[in-house]
Amino acid sequence: MNKTSAQVFTSGFESWTTAAPIEPTDWYGTKTSFVADSALQDTTAPHGGMYNIKLISRSTQAKRLTTLPNTIALGTTYTFTFWVKGHGSIRTGIYTGGSNNITAYKYGSFLQVNSSSWSQKTQTIASDTSSTTAQFILSVRSTVSDLEDLKVDDVQITTASTPTVSIHDIQYANSAPYASPYNTQIVITGGIVSAKYNNGMFIQSGYGPWSGLYVFDSTHIAAANITMGDSVIITGTVSESQTYTELKTISNVTKVSSGNTLHAAFPVSLVNLYNEELEGVLVSLNNLPCVDTLGLYTNGAWIVYNGVDSTHIGGLLYKYPTAQIGTNYDITGVVYLVNGAVMRVEPRGAVDVSSHAGIYETIKNTISLFPNPATTVLNISNMDGIDQIEILNVLGEKMRTFSSLENSIAINVNNLPKGIYFVSLLHESSLVMMRKFIKE
Repeated sequence: MNKTSAQVFTSGFESWTTAAPIEPTDWYGTKTSFVADSALQDTTAPHGGMYNIKLISRSTQAKRLTTLPNTIALGTTYTFTFWVKGHGSIRTGIYTGGSNNITAYKYGSFLQVNSSSWSQKTQTIASDTSSTTAQFILSVRSTVSDLEDLKVDDVQITTASTPTVSIHDIQYANSAPYASPYNTQIVITGGIVSAKYNNGMFIQSGYGPWSGLYVFDSTHIAAANITMGDSVIITGTVSESQTYTELKTISNVTKVSSGNTLHAAFPVSLVNLYNEELEGVLVSLNNLPCVDTLGLYTNGAWIVYNGVDSTHIGGLLYKYPTAQIGTNYDITGVVYLVNGAVMRVEPRGAVDVSSHAGIYETIKNTISLFPNPATTVLNISNMDGIDQIEILNVLGEKMRTFSSLENSIAINVNNLPKGIYFVSLLHESSLVMMRKFIKE
């Protein structure tokens, strides 16, 4: 994806004042917290030109070196590129010109440096406001004298158009560890809000696998007065939080329209840590028995079982108060990773949970699907009670549909492209179970 870029600031630390205090003339904005004796002109093997700057900040409390005022624009991504050597921690940032010290400073993550050789570093920060009094920042802490603290040279700051990326492309990955191909990148994306949470929201664009995304934010979502059914456009950073893909460090949320129909819940029979394709997706579980009310009266979590494995339910968004072991339930909810350990289906309210007088448990316990992965033929056996089979791709699109009253079936998958697929097994149009298989 091509981006257009423009340079907004450059400094090789070549111009300094000639009278004390000796300072670089293009730095020392009003938000600088370094004093002259800890930000020194240095001539020892600079990366380029005659000078670099030596920054001394040996406390864990960071000090700032800021530029003179610059103009920044809402939603613009600023890329900082600089050369650094020495021993310490450094990050970049933007002072946006506001008076609130919590919201007026935007920072990247600290980068650890421990080398006597120059290395180039790059960070990107998206502005969530426009300002004519902004200052770009080098923030430094924990420097060590063994390598002469930190030395910086040849700073460049450019703007680049932020790429617009679909939720599917943010989420989709077909090999372990299944991290987003846009991990750590600032992107623009959008969808329909399928659920709200105090610190964020779930958005969806399309139906089924790879179509959902969790957005971690409260300030911008609240300011835009976002509710379920809103169509939104968001600028933020893609992040892998304990293997769960989400959008965070949000710089802009725009409400496009309200009252939109939510995307349909995708039917599944199991949700666990291996269901990368279901992250943030609105799903439905049909006719599954509750087997445990673990934590029901603390965090509202309970467990259902599909005859093969278990799925954890709630209670991030809603605490279902009356789950009973042995009772079957129909459940709708968004898929969320809790504490980096449990992938759960999160109902959004009472309407998302209803009891079901289950009659298919014995069927589910006997069904067998093999081989998996499959190359030419996929066998399904012990299908008493199953009258319809569907094969879906990762986008939730039906690739094949079969009607059968036989106990077993051999499905020719030779012509299917290699990839991940789902087999839905139904009885009288009701989902009995869904299994994932790989076509090699």
